Amino acid sequence: MKKYRNILCCLVALCLLGGCSPSPTAIVVGKNKVDAAELAFYLEYNRLNLQSQDGSTEEEDADPSLEEAKEAALEQIVTAEIVRQQCDKLGLELSKEEKEELEQNKDELIEAQGGTAGYLKYLRQSAMADRVYDKFQENTLYYDKLYDHMVGEGGEYSFSDVDLRQFFSENYATVQYIRLGFSSAPERGMDRAQTILEQAQVPGADFTQMVALYNDDPYMTENIQGIVMTASQCENSPQFETVFELEEGEITGVLVGTDGYYIVKRLPLAVTYYDDNQEAILQEARDVQFNELLEEWTEEASVRTTDIYKKMDFDNLWDYVE
Repeated sequence: MKKYRNILCCLVALCLLGGCSPSPTAIVVGKNKVDAAELAFYLEYNRLNLQSQDGSTEEEDADPSLEEAKEAALEQIVTAEIVRQQCDKLGLELSKEEKEELEQNKDELIEAQGGTAGYLKYLRQSAMADRVYDKFQENTLYYDKLYDHMVGEGGEYSFSDVDLRQFFSENYATVQYIRLGFSSAPERGMDRAQTILEQAQVPGADFTQMVALYNDDPYMTENIQGIVMTASQCENSPQFETVFELEEGEITGVLVGTDGYYIVKRLPLAVTYYDDNQEAILQEARDVQFNELLEEWTEEASVRTTDIYKKMDFDNLWDYVE
């Protein structure tokens, strides 16, 4: 009876806050319709995320890119819907215990906020409607279920030891680098980096000694014998994106990174690294494989946006938070 009263109060409060009229459709993924209230939450989430990446605060009147936030929101929503669709195809459902746990977690949150009114106020601060909260929590469980089914132990794309060793050899590299930070080399930094590169290319040059002499990145100095990086880490960093094109022992040219000029050398992988880090390597392999599956499913999916999606911005999104 108490839970029923909570639900009833929640519905009444929702009507008072946002009205009881259906939220218009903003995005269609296959046969799944995503309404404006859900888009509003993801758009506000990405606005705050972009703002924090810029190091800005609300007081500084930061103006994150609406287009960038919308693209990120769309990608996240499409991924969530595709995961649910794949789970439906495979017959992966939430168990009774999982549903009860979600209800219990929600009841605890309502209690922590002093009741339904406080809970709804708490959600609204993040531009989240009650039913969007419910769906968001379910999405997390569906993602985990699909992940385990596809790439977990015994999954359709599980890794044998042979598979994992091959993944390791193809997706891990040890690097040394010399960084000349923009702040430490504000003038003629490229010329100085080019001079250091010429020294490094001399046959017999001791690159480790040159790192100690010229590098200004403390992390590299602390790990002067080399840092192990994954292919996914390298491809997201302009200073390391060509590492896997190098043979062991080769050196890049001068690369302009996010924070300075880089000269990077690829080293042989330590023989013991695989055995010492097998669990982390397996996790990386699973993540890479699952992301590839998500990309494949996304390319095959039919995605359509409506006028609501096109018109929504950082100001009017609050009109759709029910």
